Amino acid sequence: MRLCRRSNPANPPAVALLTKGDSESGSLLLPTFVARLADPSIRTVMLCGCGGGFDFVHSLILYPELRRLGKTVVIGSYSFGNPEKIAGAVPVFDQDGATAKRVTAANTADAHYGPEVHVCSYLDHVYPAAAPHFVYAYYARAFTVPTLARLYHQFIDAHAVDAIVLVDGGSDSLMAGDEEGLGDPIEDAVSVAAVASLRGLRAKVLIAVGLGTDRFNQVSDAASLRAVADLTRAGGFLGAVSLEPSAAGSCFYRDCLEHIYQRQGFRSVLAGTIASAIQGWFGRDAVPPVLEQRVRPGELFFWPLMAVLWGFDVETVATRSLIAGWIRECRTVPECYAALYKGRGSLGAGLRGVEDFPRHEEMRGRR
Repeated sequence: MRLCRRSNPANPPAVALLTKGDSESGSLLLPTFVARLADPSIRTVMLCGCGGGFDFVHSLILYPELRRLGKTVVIGSYSFGNPEKIAGAVPVFDQDGATAKRVTAANTADAHYGPEVHVCSYLDHVYPAAAPHFVYAYYARAFTVPTLARLYHQFIDAHAVDAIVLVDGGSDSLMAGDEEGLGDPIEDAVSVAAVASLRGLRAKVLIAVGLGTDRFNQVSDAASLRAVADLTRAGGFLGAVSLEPSAAGSCFYRDCLEHIYQRQGFRSVLAGTIASAIQGWFGRDAVPPVLEQRVRPGELFFWPLMAVLWGFDVETVATRSLIAGWIRECRTVPECYAALYKGRGSLGAGLRGVEDFPRHEEMRGRR
């Protein structure tokens, strides 16, 4: 069931992440990450996928609000798609075997996977006055920390970027490295460590959305929430925002997914989970229609925490991450994986087992 009215995101309804009145009054209820990005001194924000997949697409939840605040937005797709398969895209970076291309809607995408091209055509449709839009596409599994940092320096210089926002679908970006299950840890850790190393930016934010979805990738929910608690104690938690079904960012995101899926074969589990949680799906016995091709009943547990934007300070996340430390100086991707295996092997008894929540009945018995 569609809960959004078709409207122009250039003039979103009052349920956007931050209302005009809030930005002018300095509301004490604003999450810190929203307040930081609303700062007038931040004129250009770069939204980047944190660790592959549809992460850069999830960042579009923020897009209408950033535009409403008058920000220039640059988008980076640190994804699992191969930019070499995007015909006509202009190369902008080629170092150490890692490449990046500037993609527009005029380029031709692979029939199975090409969200960068389709995001551009969606933005051209919604914001025609600003067309043609572009997205930078670069393959997540080709980068090390030093190489990705050089790419981001290039983007910062080219666009006078003031703030970088990494967006992670799921929560594996929060894993320290001693957990039993890590999801896809290398790409996230490379991204976090690279952005943490950048200097001169006014804000560096990591946003996790879809918390609980990485259970599909062996990351436990208890480990994810323990990470939030650890980062809170360390001063790195920057607040959270729940996504209402009719909010401008939610509608913009769901319409964008519709646009993409009409044009390619691949369907993202994380995107479908986030969109379904926003609409109020709960439990594990039924699968939302958008995910019927990807998961079976019982493989995902839908809950409202998946429809929350959790904000963190990137440098604090990097400091807590053992993985970021292990791979920071690696010069090749195979070296990164070797460093991860060696690091986890060195933990010995410090490597955690599977982390579960206490059963409700067990807690009742403690009264």
